[in-house]
Amino acid sequence: MSRRGTDGSTERRKAGPRATGKVGVERWIEDVFYGLAEIVVYGFPALLWLLGAPYSAEVKFAALVAIGALSLAVGTVRWDGSVGWPTTSYRLVPVRIAYHSLAILAAAGGGAAVDLLADSALGSLVVAVGVSVAAVWLFPRLVEVLGRLPPWWQWSR
Repeated sequence: MSRRGTDGSTERRKAGPRATGKVGVERWIEDVFYGLAEIVVYGFPALLWLLGAPYSAEVKFAALVAIGALSLAVGTVRWDGSVGWPTTSYRLVPVRIAYHSLAILAAAGGGAAVDLLADSALGSLVVAVGVSVAAVWLFPRLVEVLGRLPPWWQWSR
């Protein structure tokens, strides 16, 4: 009776190391994906509220642009590493929920306002992207300030 099996190269590949680090564009794409997950999960209260918002088309267009811009900006900041994106912790969950929800609402509201006042979808896009990039730039600084608060003001410690 003969044994069926695979050749030696297949066996070595199966048993080989799997912990290769991602670099370059591959790592950036992964960071953008994690940025999208962070924005959508923590910004879910704002997304739910936007479902019933007036001026539906304008608001939803600006909200979609904001989600895309926020995801790309968070992924780029995480990938670059020069700013130091705050790590996920239980202590920051309420801050992230409030901040990402407000960022989505501000970008969607600002973009929709420009679209309604100037009748310009391009202006809506520019405002939504600008607000989103500013929100991503501001978030690590806000977390840094919260970390310097006196111990009696900090929660969950």
